[in-house]
Amino acid sequence: MVDHGAVVATALLPGMPHLLAVDAAGSWRDLRVGVETVGERFRQAGVDTVLTMSTQWFTVLGHQFQLDPNPRGARTDENWYAYDYGHIKYDLRIDTELTEKWVELTAAQHLQSRRTHYEGFPIDTGTVVAATLLDPGRQFRMALVSCNLYAEVDALSTIGRAGVAAAERVGRRIGVVAVTGLSAGLLQRWIEPSEDHIAASTHDTWNRRMIDALVSGRIDQALALREDFAREASADSQFRALAFLAGAGGATGPAELLAYGPVWGTGAAVLYWQ
Repeated sequence: MVDHGAVVATALLPGMPHLLAVDAAGSWRDLRVGVETVGERFRQAGVDTVLTMSTQWFTVLGHQFQLDPNPRGARTDENWYAYDYGHIKYDLRIDTELTEKWVELTAAQHLQSRRTHYEGFPIDTGTVVAATLLDPGRQFRMALVSCNLYAEVDALSTIGRAGVAAAERVGRRIGVVAVTGLSAGLLQRWIEPSEDHIAASTHDTWNRRMIDALVSGRIDQALALREDFAREASADSQFRALAFLAGAGGATGPAELLAYGPVWGTGAAVLYWQ
């Protein structure tokens, strides 16, 4: 068994850029405050590095790990480029020592592991949004892994465990983060922020069912519901990010729900485990 003593706290965060909007819907503001609250709690708890998987950094051949020590630039979102929140500057600090060990330990589990290190690599919107709100003062380093579209759930759980083991090897206190959505049914028209709502009532029902399981501390039940949730609510990346959090060992016991609401029809939540 892996000792999860390196894990200080764990969070599930949304990655839609609407959280950065100047003219924001109420739910967007609530979600933004929720992510900012997680960042403040990470700082208070003495987190060194944020171990992150974003479903918006997707790959199809193996699992990629970011090893550029300072990715920086501006992200133009491919969907929301016409809005103020569609252009986001970023300047990240990568924990390359932890990440190198993470690559090594992942490969030792017979999972294909690829190092990513070249100037101008397009950091995904989810990672950039989360980093902007979690860490406006650039206090944390980050360790980033991609979400393989074809990986089995067990593989994502293994990657989470390997990340924690890597943190223990190099002596880091980590916050574990999955950047993902809940239901993924986008509203298929342009809307004003005040018009936002969950695209389908069934999606809202399933979102709340999954949240209730996590808030009640029933992680095994939540994992068992995952396939039904993915089918009935078009869950973001089949909600496999939950397996990453479970593998890292931090999503145990009751989660605290900091925010829930729509983002352009999709479901989004901020959940926190201390």
